Amino acid sequence: MQSRVSPQSNHFYTQENINDLPSALFVTDSEGNILMSNEFTALTIGMTLDEIIKYNVKDLVRLGYYNSSITMEAIKTKQRVCRTIKTNKGYSVLSTATPLMYENGEVRLVITTSNDYKEKLPSDKANHRHNANDQQLTTVDKDVELVAESLAMKNIVSVCNQIATFDSKVFIYGESGTGKEVIAKYIHKKSDKRNGPFISINCAAVAPSLFEHELFGYEKGSFVGATEEKIGMIEAANDGILFLDEISEIPLDMQAKLLHVIESSQLRRIGGIETVPITCRIISASNRDLWERVKKGMFREDLFYRINVIPIHIPPLRSRRSDIVGLASTFIEDLNRKYKKSFILSAEDFQQLLWHNWPGNARELKNFIERLVVTGQMDINEYNDEKGTDWFTLDYFIKQNKDRFTNLKDYTAIVEGRYIQKVLEAYNGNATKTANRLGVHRSVIYRKLKRMEEVLEDV
Repeated sequence: MQSRVSPQSNHFYTQENINDLPSALFVTDSEGNILMSNEFTALTIGMTLDEIIKYNVKDLVRLGYYNSSITMEAIKTKQRVCRTIKTNKGYSVLSTATPLMYENGEVRLVITTSNDYKEKLPSDKANHRHNANDQQLTTVDKDVELVAESLAMKNIVSVCNQIATFDSKVFIYGESGTGKEVIAKYIHKKSDKRNGPFISINCAAVAPSLFEHELFGYEKGSFVGATEEKIGMIEAANDGILFLDEISEIPLDMQAKLLHVIESSQLRRIGGIETVPITCRIISASNRDLWERVKKGMFREDLFYRINVIPIHIPPLRSRRSDIVGLASTFIEDLNRKYKKSFILSAEDFQQLLWHNWPGNARELKNFIERLVVTGQMDINEYNDEKGTDWFTLDYFIKQNKDRFTNLKDYTAIVEGRYIQKVLEAYNGNATKTANRLGVHRSVIYRKLKRMEEVLEDV
């Protein structure tokens, strides 16, 4: 995980900036033993990461670090549990515990995540008010497969909730596969036009010669082969939402016509005389830098300003790794249901998912999870490093030295150090890129390499 917060900075968090905090997370086995966590989780109870992973969550409750455990409740009930938990450091943390099951119905792992914090709420009334507000931030919306575990995605959901009831035009941008259409559908679902149509057009998939036919429609007899009238997608979206995906690919001549529709709220079909009123809300999206295309003369500046009223940027999945856990869990649940499977991931497999950069974002993750569910094979290392980390050499080193160190801590230090060295080599010695790749702070890289050198000097 990338969350790194110094325990000494705890007293700087206030009611005004508490929402800027990173996500807490830990994974436990069916007995409540913590298998994986991050440093911010430890910070909320005044521990170090090395300390917290030695505990069982029942012990943390017994010792007063938490007032109760939704993790143990999820293990007992075998159901997802969401509730506010109070910590010994004065945090009230809205947390969700999700059990992952064996085929026989027994719990294998529990994933507990949280993102919403309030410090030292004075009363049950305040706590109730906090919970009511939190319900406005949907964590998992099954209808549109919207998962928001990271702070970045929760902020996007918050913005969408605020703008949904207005007809302002929205421009969603981000890398391919980040879920731009999912966000557009979420806005549609939360808007006053929810009962109207959601019409999606992938502008990159429409032939230039067919754009006008597809968008505007045509009258009967307007050209050879037009044996009947056809309404265009813009008109079909009336009283709903028109989603123009990859809007950067619209030809320049069509951009002028689209601009006229946006400005006048009406259109004429090809071969038509009468104007048709347009009542749809327009949401656009692109994985390209649209302003760069404007500067190159490939996109109209006036159209850019018309569609870019409310911009929403979706960060890549590699910069919001807590979403990987939520997305993977949701995909597994859906695909298990679809294929009548009972596939589950171990804690080690989850760590592999967290380490991968997912250049194809959520779409790549979903495809990979589908392959896992169908084949049961976790071969993520086949393509886990586009930089070419020598995994065979690393595995060979581990096997050759497994009997060299009798102390598990020393052996772990060697393996971690060697692994970091290989990733450093893959990134040409760039510690910042290596730290981002491994999901740790750069200082951790140096500390673990130094620890490896100390162990090697002693043997």
